[in-house]
Amino acid sequence: MDLKQLRIVVVLAEELHFGRAADRLHLAQPALSARLRALEEDLGVDLFARNSRTVALTRAGEAILPEALAALAHADAAVHAARDASNTGTLLKIAGIDSATAGLLPQIVRRFRKTHDVEVRIEEMLSASALYALEHRAADLAFSRNPGDEAAFIARLVLREPLVCILPTDDPLAGQDSVRLEEIAPRRLVLPTRAHRPLLAATLEAWFAAGGHTLRLAQAANERHMIMAMVAAGLGLSIAPAWIANFGGADTVVRPIEGAPRVDTYAVWRRGERFDPLDAFLAHLPDAVD
Repeated sequence: MDLKQLRIVVVLAEELHFGRAADRLHLAQPALSARLRALEEDLGVDLFARNSRTVALTRAGEAILPEALAALAHADAAVHAARDASNTGTLLKIAGIDSATAGLLPQIVRRFRKTHDVEVRIEEMLSASALYALEHRAADLAFSRNPGDEAAFIARLVLREPLVCILPTDDPLAGQDSVRLEEIAPRRLVLPTRAHRPLLAATLEAWFAAGGHTLRLAQAANERHMIMAMVAAGLGLSIAPAWIANFGGADTVVRPIEGAPRVDTYAVWRRGERFDPLDAFLAHLPDAVD
């Protein structure tokens, strides 16, 4: 088993679609299928259940996924460590979720750089990968949906943002200032896969169930540009954290949802360490901004 095979497992688990996974991996779809079959034959188990319409992780696939994520993060950490060893300047390494990298951080980094001669490198990744990068020193600061291991990390809640609804501009609900759960629950939705956004999936399922509703999935999409494109095409509505409003296009609108749950973003760093650039950067971060 090699890193390329593990990357196939991770990307296919995120997309649950061979065509989209092949595009992300820059492979022809038959080559992707062949490499996955070879891996499954080596392991003696099926990692994915697939037919002509659906792709899903098996129990073996669910078991290997977190290990594959950890192995890839560890490999990335090794690469970054080697590169950082040759860097003679001051470097602050940040890893985090899109609510931070695309929503919270741009203006903060700009202000920080005006007063500090520090190179800032930002990598967008999911919460588990960001915390792993922090633990293994591929990052100095992580932004995550959860605070991580209290014994190893210090965490500060820096952002609480509500879920919002993304609609095509010609949708009847687009003319309203806000929408209600009862109005969007009967509609089909474009959402990330559970493997890609486990907290969002759990939050939506609990919220819908509390209101007596069931999520109706039209299509899965993990990347923000694909979510926006599918909504604009009329394939369904979407629900996402409020940062997504920064990336609306001419064919979509974002509306608040009355009584929507909020999702949290934590800044997380290693306990018991001092690093002056990190301390200076932390001073620029807000506390629990809604």
